[in-house]
Amino acid sequence: MKLQLVSLIFLAVSASAHSWLECVDTHVSNLEAAKANPELEVQQTCKGYPRNKVNNGDWIQESKTYLWDLNNDSLNPDGLACRPSQTNNYPSGVPMTTAKPGQTLRLRHWGNGHSRYDMGSPLNKDPGVVRLYHRGMKEAEIRLKSELTEQNWVKGAQANFSANAVIQITGNKMNEKANYFDWTVPTNFENGRHMMVWAWGWGSAVTSNPPNFNPTTDYNNALMNSWTTCFDIMVEGSSATGSDSRSSPSSAGSHAPATSICSSKKCNRGGMAANSCTGSDCPPCWYAAGEKYNCFDYKDGKCPFGGAYDCKKNLQARGATRFERTPFE
Repeated sequence: MKLQLVSLIFLAVSASAHSWLECVDTHVSNLEAAKANPELEVQQTCKGYPRNKVNNGDWIQESKTYLWDLNNDSLNPDGLACRPSQTNNYPSGVPMTTAKPGQTLRLRHWGNGHSRYDMGSPLNKDPGVVRLYHRGMKEAEIRLKSELTEQNWVKGAQANFSANAVIQITGNKMNEKANYFDWTVPTNFENGRHMMVWAWGWGSAVTSNPPNFNPTTDYNNALMNSWTTCFDIMVEGSSATGSDSRSSPSSAGSHAPATSICSSKKCNRGGMAANSCTGSDCPPCWYAAGEKYNCFDYKDGKCPFGGAYDCKKNLQARGATRFERTPFE
């Protein structure tokens, strides 16, 4: 009942998107039955948690103090990949996940009104993808959001935000009881602690995918990471002596980097097609607009709308609020 009440209340009052990773190792005894009949209560327990969940179970408090708005310059001026309070700390009752190579973990995140294209907030918005990042070795930290790149992506660890979800629809109301993401620990993870970053790719990015893009195997470079949660896995029972789970250099070059787009693509200055420019002649703040780009000058020293790629600073700016979509989408 608590999950149902929280989901419906949030859907009614939501003003902007947000989500976070609730559980790393979720055990669900009736998933298929609940997906077939969403009126059933989902029978689930959590065996392993993200970092420092001091308010675990308090959805309201966590929605204020646990989630991490990755691209919000005022909250994240240093461009950190993790919320500063998400240190390698696990209070009593919310332990770190322990797993073996080859073991499948069922990660659970909050839907918060964003699981359906035709319902929720905002309407007609693709739910995006969830994915995982890893530095390729044990005891290695991802500190900055600039490190959340295809190079540090755990190859294959990407899925639609709501592809494996239990959603109850009653009239025009959506009750997202649970959103899951299944991931198998790579066999080359050696014994020890592995720091991971869960990210929700939801906003439109300046970069794009090639014509032969395969969403089931390829990194989706057209979506900007918007929200993150950091966690660790203590790997046991491994015979591996090294663990580079990331995309290979050959696959990592399949998409044009944003810096290349800034220097080579045309952009509509001020959003006006009659006033196009190329490269360094353009304003610094670039916004994806389908297959084209709009660019704007700084306002008060920063990009005027959320969701920009700052070509001058070579940096993804803050995410967009629901009221900032028209200039670039």
